[in-house]
Amino acid sequence: MTDGREWPRWFWLAFPAVTMSLGWGLRGYIGGGPLGAMIPGALVGLALCLLLRRETDAGTVAAFAAIGVGFGGQETYGQTVGLSFNLETLGRAMLGFAIKGGAWGLLGGAAIGAAFLRERYRRLDLLFALLAMVVGTWIGWRLVNDPKLIYFSDPVNKPRAELWAGLWVGGIAFLGWLHLRKGARVPASLAAWGALGGAVGFPLGAALQVVGHSWNLPLQLGWWKVMELTFGACLGAAFGYAGWRWRAELAPPPAARPAQKLWWCHLIYALFAIMCLMISSAMFTSRFGYTIAGAVMMGLVLFREELGWHSAITVTCCAFAYDFLRNRPQLPPAGTWTFVVLLTLVTAILVWRKPRVWPMFALMTWASVGVSVVKSYIPWHWGRLEMMEAIFVAMGVLITLWARRVSKQARPA
Repeated sequence: MTDGREWPRWFWLAFPAVTMSLGWGLRGYIGGGPLGAMIPGALVGLALCLLLRRETDAGTVAAFAAIGVGFGGQETYGQTVGLSFNLETLGRAMLGFAIKGGAWGLLGGAAIGAAFLRERYRRLDLLFALLAMVVGTWIGWRLVNDPKLIYFSDPVNKPRAELWAGLWVGGIAFLGWLHLRKGARVPASLAAWGALGGAVGFPLGAALQVVGHSWNLPLQLGWWKVMELTFGACLGAAFGYAGWRWRAELAPPPAARPAQKLWWCHLIYALFAIMCLMISSAMFTSRFGYTIAGAVMMGLVLFREELGWHSAITVTCCAFAYDFLRNRPQLPPAGTWTFVVLLTLVTAILVWRKPRVWPMFALMTWASVGVSVVKSYIPWHWGRLEMMEAIFVAMGVLITLWARRVSKQARPA
């Protein structure tokens, strides 16, 4: 059988690229914000675990990937898109896309790299790195974003609060602390490649949107969705290349203790994760409340692998199910709340029963695609989103087949 880490380089790029492209497209339709950004984060984390044969600690990696990519979801870019359609502000908009996309990839890559190599650090070092990230995010936001020293949104019409400087400083502070303690060569490399993928993919997708609208090119899918799919593909390919480059260093760790199988423990973990990442982030009044809640959750995940699985999978599924409830107010509240509770409960049960990479990858893929289809056609109607759903389903089938193939052929050395 093929060693899971010896897939051809094109596959290391293609599998995470299509996976994250799908996740980003779904985030733009069934999610939004940092919780929605956990969809592509969890999916790409699981894809990398499949390629690297990381099974025993995949829950922690998936949680760090989901939360790490989620940090960038706090950034605003809607008004930056508006600036890109004006020739006078096009350059500033593209620079803003590059900086914001780079910050998104930087934090995601840093979190993934730290999760993969966390055994090299003391737990206390990782906790202080997370604290440094929170403090750095506040410093960058307070010194640059809050006073709008450099601004990439509309300064006149309902100006939006930006966070890109805080994300950059926070990510660098996180890596800096790890470097001071035990070195951070691999996490820094994943962060750098993530930053490059985001800095290229976001403005590239935005440019395609500008060209499509400027030339009046008809596209049933919508050019905004093209921007999202392009951004996700470039970022996923960057993470995949970094994983391929460091595949020897990211070899699976020694077998860990068996996962906890007591159902009531998993129920507590699931409820606790939902409380921390949804209720807590809503309670914080800070511009970067999710950064605080996410850092707390990442710190707690270091202590329990099961909590990682629920943070990455159960919380994310609960979040996009709740998004469906909020965006379909015309439906009976009792029915939509029942849908949210049932999807979350079923997800928690499946995580308890099958906390393995391949089943969780399939669960996350088809739960999110399924909710997007339900959202498109309930109440029943045929419209512009039909093409988008067809593309989502096709991408879901492709990455599921790829993931299944990797899962079957990858064997421990």
